[in-house]
Amino acid sequence: MPKSVTLAIPDEFETGLKSEMRAAALEAFKQVAGKHAFSEYMNRTRLADYLGCSTATVDKLTALGLPTITVDSLKMYKKSEVDTWLLKHQY
Repeated sequence: MPKSVTLAIPDEFETGLKSEMRAAALEAFKQVAGKHAFSEYMNRTRLADYLGCSTATVDKLTALGLPTITVDSLKMYKKSEVDTWLLKHQY
């Protein structure tokens, strides 16, 4: 059975560490995205492919506030905004 360990660290250290981890994750997203043929703007189906999930999951994320761009009822997702939004919502 795994044991848990609690470690108290200063708030400023935790804040700095989270910031560095977000920056590293965003850079990793950028590097991986650069290796694939995903355009900066994607429709719902392409976004589902990009995220490796179903279009139903994309709909759920959209309902939770995933940023979209709507032009004449056409909904598009900007890849960099999606990446940033996901990083802000990680636990």
